[in-house]
Amino acid sequence: MKKIILFFYLLIITSANSQTKLIQIKDSLTNYSVPFSTISFSNNKALITDEYGNFELIINELNSKDSLFVSAIGYKKKSFLNKDIKDSILYILPKLVVLDEVVLSNTKLNSNQIIDSVIAKIEKNYSKDFSKNKIFISQNEKSEIVRFNINKFKSTIEEISPSLIDSITKNLSKNNSSSLETLCYFYGNTDEENQKINLIKARETYNKENDIIQSLNKQLEESFKNNVKSNSYFKIKSGIFGGDLEVDGLDETDSIQTQIDRKNNFAKNQKNKLKNIYSDLFYQTKSPYDFILKPNKYIFSVPKLDFIGDNLVYIIKSSPKGNSKYEATLYIDSEDYAIIRLDFKNVKPIVKFKLLGVSFNYFLKEGKILMSKFNNKNYSLSYIKINGSQNYSIERPIKLIEKNKIVKGRNKQNQISFKLDMKIEQENQIEIQVFNSSFISNEYFKKIEEENKVLPEFIEVFESNFWEDF
Repeated sequence: MKKIILFFYLLIITSANSQTKLIQIKDSLTNYSVPFSTISFSNNKALITDEYGNFELIINELNSKDSLFVSAIGYKKKSFLNKDIKDSILYILPKLVVLDEVVLSNTKLNSNQIIDSVIAKIEKNYSKDFSKNKIFISQNEKSEIVRFNINKFKSTIEEISPSLIDSITKNLSKNNSSSLETLCYFYGNTDEENQKINLIKARETYNKENDIIQSLNKQLEESFKNNVKSNSYFKIKSGIFGGDLEVDGLDETDSIQTQIDRKNNFAKNQKNKLKNIYSDLFYQTKSPYDFILKPNKYIFSVPKLDFIGDNLVYIIKSSPKGNSKYEATLYIDSEDYAIIRLDFKNVKPIVKFKLLGVSFNYFLKEGKILMSKFNNKNYSLSYIKINGSQNYSIERPIKLIEKNKIVKGRNKQNQISFKLDMKIEQENQIEIQVFNSSFISNEYFKKIEEENKVLPEFIEVFESNFWEDF
């Protein structure tokens, strides 16, 4: 009798195994089971796996062309064709869940305490000694002539006629752009009198005048050459305003001295731009970004902690009070309390005036400053980018009077008068990358000779990184 019962039991088990299949859901990375997963089918039926990730698949109730779907919290939903389910284990892939970074600190400081620490460590963090800096300068400018009208034109020079001026006005390019890139070594300290520059190379691109405007400008230039003496000067009058303009270079000679002067002027211009950048850094006495040196002029936000690279930093926003013009975000190293990044933007016009038909509005100046430890001791400028926008207009009568001191009798020679109505909008950007900065001695600085032998090379389009081999 016992043998008969055992036979029927085995028969039932065999029959059950032929109709169902035990399947387990597992994590494809850890190989751990995934409990309480949802198993759904194409026929809208569904079930839940047990605490071990197991469920029974009833073979006879499924169409081989249908699909089975597995989903679980923290995992990507995955489908399986019923005909492809051969094994007793199905693997699903975890879904990455991005959580907000939490920074823990055993010190809780308010903004005033942090700013006080920054002030106390300025001398230690930022060196004012002599240094040698390897620098790339990029300058970009865009301008648009919104309006340009010349009316009531009169001239004692017959060739410079109203029709010539009208032709020049009509053919002026309304939109212009230019770019200038320079590589150089810049030497000195924070004293503007102790700064030198040696240019390595420079290149530029800009909108060239079309053939018509070139021809008209040449005609205008020839008229001046033929009628204005080389030792003359122009006296400019505009209503109650007046000034003198020296006339230079009306002869055709392009002397060696002129080339030297051009190179000296270009080097001087680039040096002055770098002087202005360095003298405006936030730890300098006369800096317009005086968030640290004059903290009473600003309201500081509650500090937040975050990372810049491997640096744990305090992030503090500053808003101006009273007449201050800039708002900023300060990134302050939590170990040495140095500002390693500063983002700023004006909230009031930098310069704005309107007087007797002349107006100027410098309405946007924003930028980013990065400081780095090149010598692992003090911080110095490593990167700065500043964007600016302004517009200006003139609506006034203009009178140009040629005078010559060596001509006997009446020294008034020629006269040109007109009414100018002009408005121009301009955007500019300067970007400076410091590749390296190292300390030098006062004696080393004194021995440096400025060699101003570089003028920018004109290139139609900048297609390569100018500084790669630098």
